[in-house]
Amino acid sequence: KECGFKDPRLVNHNDIKIANKSLQAMVGDQMKFFSATYRLWKLSSLESDCEDYGQAVIYKGSKVPCEDVLLSPTSFTLDKGHVFVAGKVHPVCGNTYRMLQETRFAPLFEFIGDFQTHYGIFEGCGKSIPFGESGKSSSSSSSSDIDGRFDDGV
Repeated sequence: KECGFKDPRLVNHNDIKIANKSLQAMVGDQMKFFSATYRLWKLSSLESDCEDYGQAVIYKGSKVPCEDVLLSPTSFTLDKGHVFVAGKVHPVCGNTYRMLQETRFAPLFEFIGDFQTHYGIFEGCGKSIPFGESGKSSSSSSSSDIDGRFDDGV
């Protein structure tokens, strides 16, 4: 957020386990490692919080082949908290609305509503920390191993 991305969206995250025993001994049990993939939006219209304006979107589905692995004819995954099923009305916060409407994704969606009426903070959108309160990732994430090998073969 400090770099100008007001509402970063977590797409995927993984626990990283250290498999190399000597490396694990140096690190100890006090450190935890994660890998995370985010969608970052450089849209000046985004708000710092997810606000509710009563908006919704409908994913039209895509019949066009696309390089984006998150795009399919039946659903669209924006991030871990937003999977849009084709043909279904999905209520969204103002930021999600703008992320879809003001980007290359706009032709894939039908947009309902505007920014005329503000209903407060959008419930359950973007306020939790991505790896859970205990520092553990959610059960839907996978795990990766670090075995002590680096790019130079060490």
